[in-house]
Amino acid sequence: MDINSVTLALFLAGGVRLSVPVLLAALGEVVSERAGVFTIGLEGLMLFGAVSSAVGLAATGSPWGALLLGMLGGLLAAAVLAMGTVLARANQIVMGIGFNLFAIGVTSLIRQKLLANAPPAGSLRSVTLMKLPGLSELPVVGRALFSQSPVFYIAVLLAVTVFLTLRFTRLGLLLRGVGENAAALDAAGQPVLALRLGATLFTGLMAGLGGGYLCIVASGGTFIDNMTSGRGYLAIAIAIFARWMPLRTLAVAIALGLLEALQFQGQYLGIQIPAPLLMATPFAVALIAWIVMGRAGAAPSDLGRPFLRGEGR
Repeated sequence: MDINSVTLALFLAGGVRLSVPVLLAALGEVVSERAGVFTIGLEGLMLFGAVSSAVGLAATGSPWGALLLGMLGGLLAAAVLAMGTVLARANQIVMGIGFNLFAIGVTSLIRQKLLANAPPAGSLRSVTLMKLPGLSELPVVGRALFSQSPVFYIAVLLAVTVFLTLRFTRLGLLLRGVGENAAALDAAGQPVLALRLGATLFTGLMAGLGGGYLCIVASGGTFIDNMTSGRGYLAIAIAIFARWMPLRTLAVAIALGLLEALQFQGQYLGIQIPAPLLMATPFAVALIAWIVMGRAGAAPSDLGRPFLRGEGR
């Protein structure tokens, strides 16, 4: 089938929509990993954000209120995770995997107890579509980039903000320092644990918003068990593949969103690749990202290393 402008615009718009939840979670992961915390529990944080937003929508009827409660759910879940990984200095990978399994069970229970008789969602248009005047009328890119959920525009602003913060502010310097050499930063009188705790809580906020988007914007306000379907792990891979750089993270997330969109619209673009293979492509990229991280000097030096005062490297 010939590719026309409408088909291409629909494909690009779909890819951008699919990229938003993993983009938000990946931005949070960039910050925590720059601070030395390997937040493997990102999948669970997104699940808590999703179920919290569903409960919030049922309770308030407000889609924006639901997204805020999703962020709160991610924040509280991150606080629990941080108590184990940052304060109790548990193994970050083991703790994260256990937390993800815990999240699947708890969010399923919340759905059964609090959402079984939830009223139908009202209008969600305020969070699903925002057309930027003039720009949305541009051919192809107008529909793809300027006729999206307002959460997408928030995600882009967050990517720029995180970039500027890490690159040009004292806080960014401290976060990068605690990920590279926590002992040296502690010797300089800086609060290592507070910085790592704050970075993990920020990750929870972003993952909660990503989970909220997945539930409220992408799924019409309906929460289903394990609805993240590996997106948390994919977000970790995006952060690694982008070399912990926020603007690269934005680009990689959109690229993987386009790959995911191919499984739905590939046939309209004339691509004769089986849908299951297309579905596996983003996760193949994730495997490549793990290989990239394994290269010497690729990751922050203290990434995944619990901080204990008085211990050398």
